[in-house]
Amino acid sequence: MSDYDAIIIGTGQSGPSLARRLVAAGQKVAVIERKFFGGTCVNTGCTPTKTLVASAYAAHLARRAGDYGVTIGGPVGVDMKAVKARKDAVAGASRRGVERSLKTLEGCTVYEGHGQFVGTKKVAVDGVVLNADRIFINVGGRALIPPILGLDQVPYLTNSSMMDVDSLPPHLIVLGGSYIGLEFAQVRKRGDGDRTSTAADRARGRGRLKRCG
Repeated sequence: MSDYDAIIIGTGQSGPSLARRLVAAGQKVAVIERKFFGGTCVNTGCTPTKTLVASAYAAHLARRAGDYGVTIGGPVGVDMKAVKARKDAVAGASRRGVERSLKTLEGCTVYEGHGQFVGTKKVAVDGVVLNADRIFINVGGRALIPPILGLDQVPYLTNSSMMDVDSLPPHLIVLGGSYIGLEFAQVRKRGDGDRTSTAADRARGRGRLKRCG
């Protein structure tokens, strides 16, 4: 059994900064990560979606070049494979940065694997039992698939699986009008001005559909 002052499960937004604060106070810290360092924001949230939005904005401005007195000698095209590669590179650099910062942090030990509680103040990861008086749960989130009739009979994407798409679908329906849903709708619309995106939201018990283009 390995004894620590604190165990942090997950390396999302607050995990790395918490680890640094604790070791700076002289505490011995263990960090557990089972998949991607950096959590939701770095891998399937803020960082990758903002790179997609930036590419879509560049295409949008290029199509409006004439409004600014700029002439482009042909139609504006978007190479989604290149857009995805850029997104992967940006997110990958952030992910590797988080991993490197934790693994080189003096006083912090990183365990890669699935952590699970096996007793009071005890967490096991890959056959090793860790013990600490304080255990911080900093796990990420995943998409909740709503119980929509017929959804299980058609292919669909979530905010995570959308990250692997390297083409523009002819049409896109986004269920949920939160900021992430609106970002995806805008990226698809601005990626090709001839295609359609629709964002669906529910407010006060009433469904609302808004066509983005």
